[in-house]
Amino acid sequence: MAYAGSAAVRTALLLVVWWALTEGDPAAAGFGLGAALLVALLSLRLFPPSAPRPQLAATLAFAGYFILRSMVAGVDVARRLLSPRLPLRPGYVTYTTSLAEGRPRWLLANALSLLPGTLSVTLRDNELELHCLDTALPVREDVARAEQRIARIFSP
Repeated sequence: MAYAGSAAVRTALLLVVWWALTEGDPAAAGFGLGAALLVALLSLRLFPPSAPRPQLAATLAFAGYFILRSMVAGVDVARRLLSPRLPLRPGYVTYTTSLAEGRPRWLLANALSLLPGTLSVTLRDNELELHCLDTALPVREDVARAEQRIARIFSP
């Protein structure tokens, strides 16, 4: 059943793209339907649906958190540039994540690169190495909060 639902969603999304590319020309609809269905089936073969599926409410909540934290990061960087007295203690922090392998871990690693003072360096198994502008800041606690929010996105 997961394949049928995924095939339908992927076909519909590809049809929307096809409609936009052809500027809604009805003469292209027949070919577009066949191409969209073929590409959707091929995408299922190459990228089968996998659990866990993202939860919409948690995804939207994370998007708000991410946008807010990204703005804080921008202000923090500007403040550090304009006030050289602010201490910097750059270094590396290793964080062990309990997120499921795959999308949840990749989302955490990539999101942290855009949050205040952190940059993901490596992700091996469940170990995430981060470069931090100031290791005296509560980096692990910030990462744990982001991890909890991402865990909610992928919870069943």
